[in-house]
Amino acid sequence: MQNQIKEISLSKYPRVFNIETPFWEDLYKHYSGERKGINRGEYNLICSKRDVSLYAKTSMKPHADWKVSDVKKYFNIKGTKESLLADFMEVWGEYQEMKNEFENAQKKGYQIQLTD
Repeated sequence: MQNQIKEISLSKYPRVFNIETPFWEDLYKHYSGERKGINRGEYNLICSKRDVSLYAKTSMKPHADWKVSDVKKYFNIKGTKESLLADFMEVWGEYQEMKNEFENAQKKGYQIQLTD
């Protein structure tokens, strides 16, 4: 018996599915089968949530080499310190929705097919 195919439309996640960002490149490598260790995109997302929150709420840099411009480039987000956290949290929320859709499909035994 073959597994049923679950199509996941990436157009539902425009903040995550942006082929011009290093974030999407890291996620794609992980989900397309190059699963060597941790999901680098998700790891960077988790660390960046901590870092951007600290920066936006207290004006503190997480460490001496940290640059907000690196986070902006990686996730393709824009804004000032005041709006940056809200913009970042939109990316966070979309990723969590996409991840839940992936995990639910896997639990049900579906073969996942990504579509635009």
